[in-house]
Amino acid sequence: MTKLSRCLLRALGTASPKTCSISLPCLLSVFFCRPGLLVPLQQAVEAEGALQRRVVVVGSSVLLAGPADAVHIHSAQWEYLNGTVSRAIVQYNEGSHNVAIHPPYVGRALFHPSNGSLLLEDLQESDSGIYKVTFNLAERESLKILLDVLKPVSRPQLWSSGLVAKATGEVLCEVVEGRVDTITWKKDGQALPQGRGFYVSGNLSILHLRAVKKSDCGSYSCNASNGISWQETSLNVTVAGLSPPLKDVLRIAVVAVVFAAVSGWGLIFPVCQSEKLRIRGELWRWLSAYTCGLVCVSSILAGTAGLLWMREEGPSIAIILPEIVLLYVIVVTFLVAANVTFQPTKLIQLKSTTAQRTMGYAAPGGVLLVVLTSSFHIKNIHHRHEDGCTAFVDVTALAVSTAAVSALPLLAIFLCCPSGPLKCPCPSARILFQPARHWGCFTLG
Repeated sequence: MTKLSRCLLRALGTASPKTCSISLPCLLSVFFCRPGLLVPLQQAVEAEGALQRRVVVVGSSVLLAGPADAVHIHSAQWEYLNGTVSRAIVQYNEGSHNVAIHPPYVGRALFHPSNGSLLLEDLQESDSGIYKVTFNLAERESLKILLDVLKPVSRPQLWSSGLVAKATGEVLCEVVEGRVDTITWKKDGQALPQGRGFYVSGNLSILHLRAVKKSDCGSYSCNASNGISWQETSLNVTVAGLSPPLKDVLRIAVVAVVFAAVSGWGLIFPVCQSEKLRIRGELWRWLSAYTCGLVCVSSILAGTAGLLWMREEGPSIAIILPEIVLLYVIVVTFLVAANVTFQPTKLIQLKSTTAQRTMGYAAPGGVLLVVLTSSFHIKNIHHRHEDGCTAFVDVTALAVSTAAVSALPLLAIFLCCPSGPLKCPCPSARILFQPARHWGCFTLG
């Protein structure tokens, strides 16, 4: 390169100031006097900064071509640039007819002196980077090529967190193998807008769903791609209308209703008997204790269902008032069941009419209250279920098994009665209008 060329490069910021002593005014005068000198200079600078890009797959080969305008190659040098460090690959000199290939490219690099191209074989991801070729060192004809060696992307793994209506949720897409350049989302075949709220971090993309609703149900697809491949996976996403705590409320309410129904049967059936067929003695005592205990348990379950409901949905006067009454029923029925079981004589000695009526109405009143409150919870839960797109919780098996287990002791008591088949000649209203005589669930007969 001549001194004038070096000075021209310095004027454009591409040469060291130590290589030129000509001032900028002098250079400008040269340009104006001989403008043809500027054209080849611009071409040389553009060639110095030129950068091509090639994308290939791991394990393949690539042919890196030299500058198209190179007419005659006297010398050539290929090098690999990694940041500020360069590594020589091939050096060629026409005079010596010698091609020097440096490690670690021995055996997988082939240089063609006729056109200066370089063939690289068995490429790995570590071979990605900038490759620079310089021809005819004195004239500084060079070219830079950015090489990307990529693995094909693997099939994305697509899954969702437990999506519950009115809560936040996420749909996640992850690519295990291969560098990912782009991840796009679709719902039911339609592209989701960028503002929908998905976040990409490396090979993981997260689609955020705020205040999940029924319309978020559908088929979501995730497309991952890079420069050489793409893969897509679809997932059918469903939204549950009920959270796990509300499902527990449903199950507890169903069990409470079944217990209340069985205990109600245990209360009504003996009261409807005639005097000749009435159960008496020890059987009556155990029947009274069991039915009152079952009312107590069903009240506890109904109260628990109400507390869980308020924990999820917030306090409500429609729940708080029945909770207070249920607490009263729990205390009274527990005391009655305990006394009938362990100290029955105390109840026989009880003379207060108010106390008799209080304890007489506690069990049947508790049955009605449990049925009403539990039915209220079941109705609300069914309404909440409509906010999602999943099937309703099947509680049939739970209800049947609970009824069978809770009714067995009653059947055993009735079968042990020596009076034979029982009839119900009186109206069921006797349990409400004659609590003093029968004492609801604990009359000893």
